[in-house]
Amino acid sequence: MHMRSRRGFSLLEVITVLIIIGILMAIVAYRTNDSSYRLNSQAGVVTGHIRYAQTQAMNANPSAGLNVWGIKCDGTRYWLFRGTNPYDVNNIFPLFDDPKYEEANHKLVLSSKGISMSSFTVFFDDRGIPYSAYTDATTNTPLSAPLAITITPDGSASPSRTISIIPETGFVQ
Repeated sequence: MHMRSRRGFSLLEVITVLIIIGILMAIVAYRTNDSSYRLNSQAGVVTGHIRYAQTQAMNANPSAGLNVWGIKCDGTRYWLFRGTNPYDVNNIFPLFDDPKYEEANHKLVLSSKGISMSSFTVFFDDRGIPYSAYTDATTNTPLSAPLAITITPDGSASPSRTISIIPETGFVQ
C-alpha cells in the first residue's frame, strides 16, 4: 500500500473552504446592499411624490382659481397639499403609497418607511415652477437655488441620497 504525504490540503478541502467563504461574503454583501437598496427605493418614491404634486398643479383647472400644489415635510412626516397653506387639513390629499405608512390625515410617517428626511416645503404653480413660499400669484418666493432634500436611513447619517428640485424649470432629480 502506498502512503500519501499529509503535508498539504487536498483539492476537496480547498474547494470546500472557498465555497464557505463565498457564501459568507454573499451574505455580507446582501446585507450591505439591502440597506442601500431600501434607501434608493424610498428616495425614488419621494421623487415620484414630488413629481406628482407638480403634475397635479400643472393639470389643475385654470378657471378654478389658485392652482398651487405642494409637498411638506416636517422631519417626521410628509404630505401632499393643495393651496397656499400646507397645514389646512381640508386640502391634504393622499399620496400613492402603501397605506400602512399613512396616518388617518394622509400624512406619510417617515420612521415607518425606515427613512429620515430633511424638513422642506415646496409649492408648484400651474406651470410647474417651484416656490419656497406662495401666498398668491403676485406674492411668492421662487426657489433661488436648487432645493436639496436629504434622505438617510432612520437613525443613521449614512448612506444618504439627495433629491434636488431645480429653480425655474422644476426639474426633480
